Amino acid sequence: MICGYQEAWAGRFQKGTRALRYLSGLPHRGAEFLAALVLILLLGSSKLWAQVVPEPQQSLAALNRQVSVKPNDPEARIRLAIALLQSGAQDRARFHLLQARAAPLTDADRAQLDALLARIEAQRDREGWFSFAIVPETNPGQRADTDTVWIGGLPFRLNANAQAERATGLHITAGGALMPQIAQGLRLRIGTRVTARLYEDRALHDITLRGDLGFQGQTMAGHDWQITGSVARRALGGRSFGQGVGLHLSWAQRLGGRSLLQLHAEAVDWRFASHPSLDGLRLSASVALRHALRPDLVVTGTLAVSHVDARAKHETGHSIRFALGAQQSFAGGLVLGVDAFAQSHRRDGSDPIFGIIRKDMTTGIGLRAMHRDILLGHYTPVVEASTTRQRSNSALHTWRNTRVSLTLSRSF
Repeated sequence: MICGYQEAWAGRFQKGTRALRYLSGLPHRGAEFLAALVLILLLGSSKLWAQVVPEPQQSLAALNRQVSVKPNDPEARIRLAIALLQSGAQDRARFHLLQARAAPLTDADRAQLDALLARIEAQRDREGWFSFAIVPETNPGQRADTDTVWIGGLPFRLNANAQAERATGLHITAGGALMPQIAQGLRLRIGTRVTARLYEDRALHDITLRGDLGFQGQTMAGHDWQITGSVARRALGGRSFGQGVGLHLSWAQRLGGRSLLQLHAEAVDWRFASHPSLDGLRLSASVALRHALRPDLVVTGTLAVSHVDARAKHETGHSIRFALGAQQSFAGGLVLGVDAFAQSHRRDGSDPIFGIIRKDMTTGIGLRAMHRDILLGHYTPVVEASTTRQRSNSALHTWRNTRVSLTLSRSF
């Protein structure tokens, strides 16, 4: 019996010393919290964590292939996550650790995984994102799908600028934030972002710039929170359209071992130089639940409500939106996802042209596909196809749009 214990501790010690040599080449920040993980491996009794420290000769590409072959294997994802931490890719490492939490882990394994996730969050002092997509669409301007509307029993033919038109756009989303620590569990947040939809027809251009300043942190119970103020400016058709000043609040907490609850609320006061009837406060709140059924299968649900308090009564109204989604990773590297939503919107006042209280119902469904092992440079191409339709009691606001996009992404 004593011999058996000695052999077990000797094997664990050898794995630990190999891991320490492996981690000795990490940047200081990564080594600091991964060294704590290795100490847990040396002193703990968890079989999972004693096996997942990658050997020095295991390349990032090889570990990626292991996850592609066995997307439901938590050990493979944790090995990849640790290697990603070594390379400085904290966001991607966090993604795989969250996926691994959906496996049927022991309490000890889950506690160690959560401790590592908490360390990652505590060490993050900056973030950035970028996506680039080519998007052919049948109706990017969300224009009426009819050429004639009826007002007071009389037909009026719409001019070409008010009718649906096909176009191919270039969609760009980019941003970043600095998050210097100012106290234990408290960080300053300074960020900026841009979303741009550019088309050959300049009239369809839609660009929004936004800057953020605020605070973020983590409670003693591990709940993440954020409060920021923002200043935004939007341009349509190459001309200034509106500017807004807002306040944004968010809260996130884990529910059990597999679910993440996210709450968000915001208030933005928009002003429009050329359309003063739209001036006013926009209020919105949402609750989103992400649940991992398995490491290779994640489902999401979102419920959102919003209210527009515009100067003109016929522009004031409220909406409710419900969305569902799922993403499945298959053995071999293929990842498929589906998203669907339904949103109702009702105005408070009568339309000055049609004399009705406008009611809209917008629905949409989208599919996406990617392969983890197919790369263009450092990015993975994601192919998406979606269709959106709005039904309204106003013919001028009834439309549909179908789009296909090729996006370069690193969110895997």
